[in-house]
Amino acid sequence: MKQKWMIAAALALSFTLAACGQHSPSIEEVETAIEDGSVTVQDALDKGWVTQEWADNYQEEHTVPAADKIAINQVGTFETETSSGEVFTNSDLPNVAYLAFLDVDDAGAADFYDGLVRAAEGVRDAGAEIIVCSKDDMTAELFTDAPFPVISYNNAMQEALAQNDEMASGIPCTGVWYVNGSLVSAWNSSVDADDLADTAVSFVAMGQETDNGTTDGTAAIAMG
Repeated sequence: MKQKWMIAAALALSFTLAACGQHSPSIEEVETAIEDGSVTVQDALDKGWVTQEWADNYQEEHTVPAADKIAINQVGTFETETSSGEVFTNSDLPNVAYLAFLDVDDAGAADFYDGLVRAAEGVRDAGAEIIVCSKDDMTAELFTDAPFPVISYNNAMQEALAQNDEMASGIPCTGVWYVNGSLVSAWNSSVDADDLADTAVSFVAMGQETDNGTTDGTAAIAMG
């Protein structure tokens, strides 16, 4: 019950921020939204909700060693299936991927999906992949001719995400970067095709560093 309440509260706050219009949310509301993944620090900065100084201070205070975050957010073993009925397991995940979790019945699903389609080529050119995890209808017309794998976000995969399932299941359309077995970025509730492709470059570089064992305990990943 408590978990459901937390998810409902996060969603309500997200809608509140979206509806603010000309009235900026309070710093407390912005911090809560950043922590639950509704917005990023950059989103808040772009919207004029916070100053650059506040953003810099927040990033400094809310960074954790990369190794720690990777360990906390590891994805466990799971078995699910693709939209074509083939078996798909955690071992089939590419080293670097943007995992998008979609509720096809949500009003924003088409726009979110369209952003993924437009970003697909750029993300692939950077050396990463997009994986769409459908929360319900695997045969939705939306997925016709998808330029990336579409898999079922089933119970096994929900368990594999552990505490991160709160975000994946709680927000209708959201996404997160996956690198070498772990979820390593803030959660996004919207997609900008150009930004996603550009960001892919950074996460591919991160994946190569961890593959080569060059990431030490001093490396840090922003939580917001």
